[in-house]
This record gives sequence, structure tokens and C-alpha cells, in this order.
Amino acid sequence: MTGATGVASLGLDELFRRFAEGAGIPGLAFGVVAGGRLVLQGRSGMADQAGGRAVEDGTAFRIASMTKSLTAACVLTLRDQGLLELDDPLERHLPEAAALAAEGADDPRITVRHLLTMTAGLVEDDPWADRQLALPDGELLRLLQGGVALTRRPGEAFEYSNLGYALLGQVAQRVSGEPLAELAREVLLQPLGMRDSAFAFTSLPEARRARGYRREGPEYVEEHPLEDGAFGAMGGLWTTVEDFARYVGFQLSAWEPAEAPPPLLRSSSRREMQRGHIVVPPRDHPAPGGGPSGYGLGLFVAESPHLGRVVYHGGGLPGFGSHVQWLPRHGVGVFAFSNLTYAPLARPVFEALERVVGAVPAAATEPTPEWSWIQERVSALYEGGGSGAWAELAADNLLLDRPAARRAEELRDLRHRLGPVLLVAPPVLSGRLRATWRLRCAGGEVEVECWLAPPRPARVQVLRFRAVESPEPA
Repeated sequence: MTGATGVASLGLDELFRRFAEGAGIPGLAFGVVAGGRLVLQGRSGMADQAGGRAVEDGTAFRIASMTKSLTAACVLTLRDQGLLELDDPLERHLPEAAALAAEGADDPRITVRHLLTMTAGLVEDDPWADRQLALPDGELLRLLQGGVALTRRPGEAFEYSNLGYALLGQVAQRVSGEPLAELAREVLLQPLGMRDSAFAFTSLPEARRARGYRREGPEYVEEHPLEDGAFGAMGGLWTTVEDFARYVGFQLSAWEPAEAPPPLLRSSSRREMQRGHIVVPPRDHPAPGGGPSGYGLGLFVAESPHLGRVVYHGGGLPGFGSHVQWLPRHGVGVFAFSNLTYAPLARPVFEALERVVGAVPAAATEPTPEWSWIQERVSALYEGGGSGAWAELAADNLLLDRPAARRAEELRDLRHRLGPVLLVAPPVLSGRLRATWRLRCAGGEVEVECWLAPPRPARVQVLRFRAVESPEPA
């Protein structure tokens, strides 16, 4: 294992090892990303049971449906280059899909966006699609022309479709003029330094690949890997912990405030991927830690009460199971790969993520210039017991919602109980116009909540003070 101070002592090796043993997983590898890089990795068990080969650093696993976000990234790269639009009808780029029509005369045509967001109306198809990975392009096109049934109207609701992502692979190929695997290599794998990642397993040395297994009672049966084909876009990528950490770091970098324009997919497009576009029924696809979730573009998105936004995706194919979760607010991510069919890795990954968050501070949102001005005046109001220049601070609603005299009375009471300000903590922003911060005072702390109104110049529409009688240790 390699690690960083604070993260290496979290017991993640033991967490994943014990989970793998309890779930009967032959071999497992995991990684932790923070600050844009791999800060911890671990492994356990066997990559090849018959050959007696253990999982090592650099062992490649097939990550199944975690591939979908890379497919979406390829499509968005073509969009960013002006070669397609997300609201283009599917048949504009794939004429063979013209037969994919809803029954109603006024039903919408399937678009690229519908496929990306799993709202094309195609039926959930994991059992069938998992065995189609090696299907040649020509066979997929003949399947389309023979007729494909829709289970819903396009745009109506979320339903997880591997076929939809296979069609996106065909769209990317038609628009770029090269197979998806080659496009992904040019716009993602090679620029990110993912040299040990590939769609075709034959591209990787056999001694570096994990063999996939399924359980039949107490026995393990090896699953021969399927060749890369038309369905590779939905789940065909092989990768290593070291390589995939680069991809997770690339996605997290989209939330950095001062990122230079990258030579790859735009940061705004990566944020677009990590935003929920359609509600996901929790019964069918429960979010890590519970709570509401949605589907973005190749990624699930949930809102956790204590972690903020959780971006995640699982993967399962005959012989493999995988899962990834990352937190834009904290700039951290955890993922795990295994060589057991549909291994349920979401729970240990979430537990690991919670431990990591406790050791890594949240990434700060860059304050706008107004916040230092606001903080100075709020502190002065507190120190003056509510007497001061409310007019230059307040939006037109603030003193109508709660009169200045009442606010001054409350601030005098706080100042009397907690004493003068010793330190003003930096603001913790939610967006750019809402913040909380602490006033560390002689007798305790005051938490300030402040919302700015939309118009310029900056004025305060909400201002609340709350005493924190027992401050946290410095």
C-alpha cells in the first residue's frame, strides 16, 4: 500500500479485505483520490486462482458500466468541438435507428441527450446486454433495422439502458470517423496518461489482467472475457487503479475555481456530466447513503445531507464488479474493482469515502471580492451591539423582514454573553452568494449565516446569528 498522511491510517485496507472475505470475492483492488492524485491504494486476494497469481499494483480489471461516463465524455468532446448537438435526433447520425420510433404520432424522436440521460424509453436490459459485449457493429445495426421495442415514450422517465450507450458508441464512431475505443484513447486515455487501459483485453498482457469468476455454490467458475464489440461503449473498459485515479482526478478538477483551459473535455462539460438531469427511482437504484438521486450524463448523482453531492456509478459484468464515488465539495473519491460477477461494492466504497472525508478538509469555494467587505461590516455590527451602518449592508427586504431595533437587541445580548471577536473564520460558501462563517469570541463562537441578494452591488438579504456555546478545539 502507498498512502498520504491522515489517509493511510484510516484502516481502509482492513475494511476492503474483510468485505472481500465476507462476500467471497477472489480478488479486489481499491484507490483513494484527493487533491487530484492517487493518495492511497490497496489490494487483496487473487487475480488468477488457478495460476496462483495475486492482485498486484497495476493489475487490470474490467470496470463494466463505470465505462459509461467515459463514453459520455467522448460524446461531449464531439459536442464541444461543434460536431454534434445533444438535442440532435439519433437518426441524424445513425440512420439505421429511424425504426426506433414511439407509437404515438406526437411522441418525441429519440435524441442524443435521451440516450445520455437514460430517458430514451428503452427497457432496462442488464441480463440481456451483459452478454452482447462482443456483438459486431453490423449485427447491432441489423438488430436496429429489425425493430426494437420501446417501453416508454422518449423523455418520459429514467430507465437504465445499456443498449442506449451502445448506440452512443455508434454515434461517436459515425461523427468522429473512428471506433469509440480509438476515440477514447485519443481524447481521454492518452492525454490523461492512462497507458494501461484498453477496451480490447488482448491489448493488455495476460499476466497483468485479473481473471473473472462467478460463484456456483462453494465453487468458483472462470468467466472467459468477452471480446470488445459494439456494446463496449456500455461497459468494456479494462483499467488499473493507477490509471482510473487519473480519470477521477480529471473529473474532480472540473470543480476547481481557477482551472486553466484543458486540452481535453471542457470543465463545464464535466460539471454537466455530474449534475442530475432526471430523477432516479430509489427502489430500482438506491443512492449511496440513501436520499434522492438522479442521472447525469453517464453518472449517477445523489445529494447526501452530510457529504453534499455524491457522484457515483457501479459496474457489473460476468466475472467482474466495480464501483466509484466522488465528492465535488471535498475533492475526494474512492473506487474499488473486483473479479467476481456483480460484486456489491457500493457499501464498502461509501464507508471508505466517509472515513476519507473525516481526514481531508472540504475543498473551499473561491469567495467573491464582496465577502471580505461583508464580513468586516457584519463583525463591526456584532462588536457594536447592533449599532452601525445597516443601510449600506442591507438589501431592501432585510430590515422590513426584521426591524433594525430588534436585530440590535439580539446582537447586544450575544455580545454581552460571548464577548469581543478574537478571530473571523473564512466563509464557507454554498454557491457564490450564500455563506456561513464563525466569529470566534472570548466566551464562545457565533455562527453567521448570510445570503446576498441578486442585484449588484452586493447587499444582504438574509443575516442570522447563532451562538455556539462550546466551540470546537482550534
